[in-house]
Amino acid sequence: MLNNRDQQLIQELKSICADGRNFYDMTARKAVSSEIRMLLREMALVRAEIVDDINKRFAGLRNTQPSNSELALTMRAIYKVAYGTCEDVIDKDCLVDLESMEMHSLEIFKIYVRRMHDRRMSSYLAGHLANMQLSQDRLLRLKSDQRHHRRID
Repeated sequence: MLNNRDQQLIQELKSICADGRNFYDMTARKAVSSEIRMLLREMALVRAEIVDDINKRFAGLRNTQPSNSELALTMRAIYKVAYGTCEDVIDKDCLVDLESMEMHSLEIFKIYVRRMHDRRMSSYLAGHLANMQLSQDRLLRLKSDQRHHRRID
């Protein structure tokens, strides 16, 4: 059984991932290239899997309201600003902003994994962290490829 602090961390993480899923779904619709669109959809899917797993493992958290903790509200604001920054189209120029935001999300997730008292839960979250890291690596590679192509042109 998880203590109250671990439950609160999981609820916060669930809210942040749900907001991230919505952000990446909406952003993918604005992507100009299929490569960027696929990556953004993958990032949305990784977050959706986290939310789904939390709902399966913790039935009590399934129908709860999104967290309004300072961190959750801050991440919502960051997603909103990032979405507005790239206005109508998501192209290679927006990848820098997305990379910065993704690095921030990844760091938050790492902190939550370390703060979790329940080792089983910490291990479970670490598996999701690995999937987020893979998406981050793909984003970095795509950004590097875009930069490399720009120098050649």
